[in-house]
Amino acid sequence: MKVKNYFTLLLFFIFFHSHSQTIDDIIRVSSYYNDGTARFNAMGGAFSALGGDLSAISVNPASSSIFTYNEFGITMGLDAIKIENDFNGYLSETKSLEETVNQLGAVWVFTNGKAKFSFAYNLQNLYSYNDDFSFSANNSNSIDKYFLYYADGVPSDDLLIYSDETTQSVYQLLGKNYGFGDQQAFLGYQGFIINSLDNSNNTYETNASYNQVLQDITIKRIGNHYKHSLNIGGSYNNHVFLGANLNFHGIEFQERKIFNESGYSNNSNLQNVNFNEYYNSNGFGFSIQLGSIIKVKNFRIGLSYQSPTWIDFEEENEQTLETEVINDNQIKTYNIDPRTVNIYDKYRLRLPSKSTIGFSHIFAQRGLISLDYEITKYNNAMFPDDDDNYLNELNYIIDNELYATAQSIRLGGEYRIKNNSLRAGVFHYKGPENLNGNKINGFSIGYGINFGGQKFDISYVSQSSYFTNKLYPKGLTSPYTTDKFVNRIIASYHFNF
Repeated sequence: MKVKNYFTLLLFFIFFHSHSQTIDDIIRVSSYYNDGTARFNAMGGAFSALGGDLSAISVNPASSSIFTYNEFGITMGLDAIKIENDFNGYLSETKSLEETVNQLGAVWVFTNGKAKFSFAYNLQNLYSYNDDFSFSANNSNSIDKYFLYYADGVPSDDLLIYSDETTQSVYQLLGKNYGFGDQQAFLGYQGFIINSLDNSNNTYETNASYNQVLQDITIKRIGNHYKHSLNIGGSYNNHVFLGANLNFHGIEFQERKIFNESGYSNNSNLQNVNFNEYYNSNGFGFSIQLGSIIKVKNFRIGLSYQSPTWIDFEEENEQTLETEVINDNQIKTYNIDPRTVNIYDKYRLRLPSKSTIGFSHIFAQRGLISLDYEITKYNNAMFPDDDDNYLNELNYIIDNELYATAQSIRLGGEYRIKNNSLRAGVFHYKGPENLNGNKINGFSIGYGINFGGQKFDISYVSQSSYFTNKLYPKGLTSPYTTDKFVNRIIASYHFNF
């Protein structure tokens, strides 16, 4: 089956009170990783006690008050991505190349005697969701489990198409009146993946026969989590530096999932399934951030706190299903295409707060070393709708299946030779899952040259991420793992004005 271009179809839109959120939304958008300028990345992101870098403002707002001159900077990156998937012992590998805009910002510095004030704006790419990978394997669990899960308890009469109805009208009606789950039951029933077993008890059985099936999955994701920081900072006598950010968050995430299943038994009525989904999510929100840096001779201590982030999300999805079924000793193709965009109720999500402490030591004009420890507090993340049972169930999962916190450790150093700087860093991020070992590790190196009023920096980052996933949140929950390796080249240009 050819993948359809959803943006060229004439589609109908349906608005209804339902949900597509899962616990993965919390993990995906909380962005416990830090990205930024070439210098910031070259030193592993360990900047909460250093300041003087535009990306450091995103970690510690007091960083702007370290600057001596007005400065503008922009950062671009190129990512070489390799993704390895392990699904039931079958390994697959996918490679891609992505361009990124990591950072854009400026700082204005005003001095009055021993007092100094600063104002800044910084755009930070907290996380890029750009992934494109495929994998396949034999599995003892079929897609029928997904449709059986949602069909359980749904009256089979609701899943029929009567003479005055169409696939589109029934799909839309189910969405408006009953929600996402009944739409899945309808697709599975009309595609003859499941059959009604007992009308009185609203139970269903599979139309497939198999010991194991062959499943091919392709997932394509694009999007970014950007943070816009409006900053004010100040210092007195060059010892205590304070700052505050008003952060505006913008999240764009799109995913296209193409699922194919075949390899059923010879006596199976169901012979092939193509299940395609497109999902789009946009979020806009804000957070408040406070920070301080204290100088004691050649030592610096940095402290910062970012409040929980309140984000309002809008989501939509589209689905098509195509099946091949044996009917009267012939294979018949059923194409279930509702030509409908489901637009869900806007909902609010409270993302975790963050606290960071950093230590650094300056070796006069020769260089420095810096260490950051950051805690992301998942125990204050939640879907704040007390009247919604579904969202309350997700809040229960947050409280019981996630650790209260996720931690990161970042270490970096810089060695200066006149106007040249050599840098290196390491970092480790650990996610909040109790059962899943999600983590991000890496190292970095970099070089910078200062021309006086202008600076050019370049860095190389080698980063590996490990995540565990499920094929679908419900029904067909077979796990697979993803090892993501990113080799990243980052370049920054800064000038004083």
